Amino acid sequence: MQIRTAASLLLLMTVSIGTPPEVDAQSWEPISIGIHAGYDNRSRQEMLGAQLRIPVLPSGRVELMTNTDVTFLKGLKEYQTNFEAIYMLTPGGGGFYAGGGVGVRKTTLGVDVATAAERVTLQTFSVVTGAVLGNIGRIRPQLELRWIFIDETTVDPQHFTLGASFTLWERQRPT
Repeated sequence: MQIRTAASLLLLMTVSIGTPPEVDAQSWEPISIGIHAGYDNRSRQEMLGAQLRIPVLPSGRVELMTNTDVTFLKGLKEYQTNFEAIYMLTPGGGGFYAGGGVGVRKTTLGVDVATAAERVTLQTFSVVTGAVLGNIGRIRPQLELRWIFIDETTVDPQHFTLGASFTLWERQRPT
C-alpha cells in the first residue's frame, strides 16, 4: 500500500512541479525518464528499474530524482522506491552527480525466517553517485552507484546500474 502511495505522490509532484508558467520550457534543462539494469552487490542478484529526473533550477544543477527498482532474489522479488535530491557538477552535457534521499522497501529482510513469506515495508535512506555519459540526441546514458540504508536490518543493499534516460524536450542553448 505504501508503494502505491509513493507512486501517487510522485505523479502529483511531477504534475505540480512542471515548468513554471513564466519561464519558457525550452530554456530549462529537460525532465527525463529512463530505465536501468544492474546488480545488487549485497544480495548478489540482478535488478531492473526505472527513474524520473526533474530539474529544480533552470540550469539543471539541482534535480529531484525518483526511481523504483526490482531485485530478483531466488524465489522472490524485493521492491525499492527512492526520492532523492541530486547535485549535477556539469548539467546538460553529462558529468558527475551525487545526492541522497529517502525511500521505502517492500522486503523480507529483517523478517523471521519462519515467516519469510511475509513482506514488510521499511523506510530507507539512500546515498547516490553517478555519471551521465554525454548525450546521444535526447538519450543520456548513465552509470550509477546507490547505497540503501535500512535501520531494521544488518543488510544494506548496494546497487550498481547502467541505464539510459530520454529527455522530454531539447534545451535551446543561448547563442
